[in-house]
Amino acid sequence: MKNLYKFWILAIGILLVGCTDDPLEDLEGTAWQKERNIVSLLLEGQIGTALIERDLDEARIKVFAKTENIADLAKVEIKEIQLSYGAYTEQTVGTTLDFTSGETMLEIKSGAGEPLAWHVELLPFKSDLEGTWYVGQIGLYADLFTWESWGWEKYEQINNYLPELNPEFDNTITFTVEGADENGNPFGVYEHNAGNDGLYGSFTDVANEWDFNDRFRKIPKGRGTWSRNFELNKVIITDADRVVHELDLEVLAETGEVSLKAEVPYQPELFDWNEQNWSYEELAHMSRSMWYTLTKEYEAQTGNDITAITVADQDGEASIDVDNHQVTVTVQDNGADSSAIELTGLALSYGATASVAVGDALNFTTGNATTVTVTSEAGESQNWTVNLVVKQAIEGTYTMASALIHVNQEWGSDFSKEISTDFPDALAEYDNQIRIVNEGMDGDRPFGTLTNSAGADGIYGDFNHPDADVDLNAKLRHLVPTGDSYWELDTTTGIFYIGASKDEITSQATLIATETGYVLAFELPYRELEPRWDYGNYDNYMCWTYKYEVYINKN
Repeated sequence: MKNLYKFWILAIGILLVGCTDDPLEDLEGTAWQKERNIVSLLLEGQIGTALIERDLDEARIKVFAKTENIADLAKVEIKEIQLSYGAYTEQTVGTTLDFTSGETMLEIKSGAGEPLAWHVELLPFKSDLEGTWYVGQIGLYADLFTWESWGWEKYEQINNYLPELNPEFDNTITFTVEGADENGNPFGVYEHNAGNDGLYGSFTDVANEWDFNDRFRKIPKGRGTWSRNFELNKVIITDADRVVHELDLEVLAETGEVSLKAEVPYQPELFDWNEQNWSYEELAHMSRSMWYTLTKEYEAQTGNDITAITVADQDGEASIDVDNHQVTVTVQDNGADSSAIELTGLALSYGATASVAVGDALNFTTGNATTVTVTSEAGESQNWTVNLVVKQAIEGTYTMASALIHVNQEWGSDFSKEISTDFPDALAEYDNQIRIVNEGMDGDRPFGTLTNSAGADGIYGDFNHPDADVDLNAKLRHLVPTGDSYWELDTTTGIFYIGASKDEITSQATLIATETGYVLAFELPYRELEPRWDYGNYDNYMCWTYKYEVYINKN
């Protein structure tokens, strides 16, 4: 029975095969192979990827190349060609195409033998980087704890932090295409030249002693080589010392500019919350990336600031108020003619010019001030007021004109007050005579005696609040002691020391010259006592005070 069953199954199978065509016939032949596409094409001298377009029987390819680097346009070698499945051509790898007219035909046949003529154009390659560029912007991106609800991010121009970078903006950067590698990636010569000023920018701030050249100098100076990686969209620059710089390329089609971007080490774990200048932290640890924006047209700079100024016999550095366009310079009182004070130094925004030059005489006869006009490279003018303060010789007799106490509340508003507003008995100090006698020099430091004598009322000021539990005598009285004291001046820093003797200094102040005398600016211990948190005068004056300024006028 079992063998009979097998026989019937075999008989039925033979009958079915005899009644149908061969089911494998279509797959075993080539009649079904209709594709005639070129998938990819790489020719001698080609740069980048060929552009392949097909609309039914209309088939075109555009190939870009540095034609001047091809030895014979009549014999342009096929380096690589990939076709759709089953398709074939007689123009295989190693054969050549004739582009003497700029174009040629390439015939592709399907597996079924149906031909399709492909129209191939050889076009001159123009890199989006090729040519000479000017530096438009140099920026950074800082990530200041954006993963926290209170964090924030910042995009900033690096030259706003580092003034010595400004000479970079008239530099030129040139990319010259010399050829392409086996993948069609262009390469050539790179050159970064200083501009008309002959200077490269530096990622530094000399005044703060910051140097970030190692961190941000991603586009090297001088000559080197470059290549473009289309797949990764990167530009690789190798400088003369064989140091490789990999930069992300972004083509800004709307403006015709390009951006070259590089990552920098991001180190939030090194952030110093006690650092007074957070700009340093943004530069040193919190920046994630930096970039150059390159432009074909030179962009004249718009800055018209005075960044530094000196005059003859100047004492200390000038004070510069950028917001109000004012500068204050202090000179020693040496009897000089205020109508002809020599300008000995002047620094301006990059590319700007001024209405005066070093060596000119400035006239301060009208209100101890003069005007200097600064014009940006772009032609925008700004008038600056330069104020002159004549510093009196420190020895002499003074009276107190006023005294300000400065309060910085931890959770409230900051304010400054005349001390007598809340401490009216302090007014008794204002008729005192403060006499400063110069007794000699200790190295380069003058020293002598300071005598604080009670005035006509015969009493000294009292810093005890009449209505509140606030007695500031222990906090303030020793700053300008009663009677005779020792003083010493560090002429380099402007710090004025006061005490019982040279070895017993009890206070120190920054000495600031005014039109009529000096300001003694004392720093006070902040949060010296624990606050009561009621923000009354106790907290304000016993805990939150941070500076006390005594204004003394020369008699």
